[in-house]
Amino acid sequence: MIRRRAPGYIAYLAARGYDVRAAATGEDALALALAWTPQVIVLDLGLPDIDGWEVARRLKAAEPTLAIPIVALTGADLPHERVSAMRAGCDRHLTKPCAPADLVDAIERCLSGTRWMSQRSG
Repeated sequence: MIRRRAPGYIAYLAARGYDVRAAATGEDALALALAWTPQVIVLDLGLPDIDGWEVARRLKAAEPTLAIPIVALTGADLPHERVSAMRAGCDRHLTKPCAPADLVDAIERCLSGTRWMSQRSG
């Protein structure tokens, strides 16, 4: 899992049995994903330095991370934001704030192989 902030989500996912690792910037997220190769990446699209869309594009362009599902997490719930996330390579789109259970549902759907879904929470 890669998330910028949100210790509440991190604690919730860890309590549910997920091995969660966090990155503070886009560069950190890329390095962590390449070094760790997680099963799912939860990606805040509002990362400092490199935005989440570019991080997603780079992850989908790199052989070691190409097949890793990405859950985009963003405060923007505009149609073009969802389309941009999908085009960048994200498999799911959640709008912040989202209920932790919705995040777990998105993660589990990615793990089960369901490709794209946009979900508004709150």
